[in-house]
Amino acid sequence: MRSAILIGLGLFVLAGTNAHADRLDRDGRVRYQSDRLERYGRHYRGRPYTVRGKKGRKYARRFSLAENLTGDKLRIYNEHGYTPHRLGFNVAGRRSERWRYHSLGVEYVFDEDSNLVGTHRFPPVGNHID
Repeated sequence: MRSAILIGLGLFVLAGTNAHADRLDRDGRVRYQSDRLERYGRHYRGRPYTVRGKKGRKYARRFSLAENLTGDKLRIYNEHGYTPHRLGFNVAGRRSERWRYHSLGVEYVFDEDSNLVGTHRFPPVGNHID
C-alpha cells in the first residue's frame, strides 16, 4: 500500500514539473514571457512593451495615463506633458486632484469629473524635476 502511494505521489510530482517545462529555456532558466505578463503587453512607439515587476507596472501606468484622461485633464496634459507631482484628495466623499508644474509655477485643481476647478500660481522653481 505504501509503495502504491509513493509511486502515485512521484507521478503527481513529475506531471507537475512537465506542466511548467514549456516556461523554461534551454539553460533551465525561467522565461519572463509567461501568460500572466503578456496580458499587460502593449505597443509604445512601435515597440512591444512587456511589464516585468513593480517598476514595469509603474511605467505602464505612466505610459497609459493619456489614454485614460478626459476633459480638462487631457487638455492640460497635452499642453504641458506629464508631471510626477499629481496629488489626489478625498475630502468628505468628494474627490479632487492637483497637478503641479514647478518649472512653470502653476498648479491645476481638478474635480472628480476631470473639470478644471482652479488654477494657482506661484514663483517658478528652477532646477526642479517636472
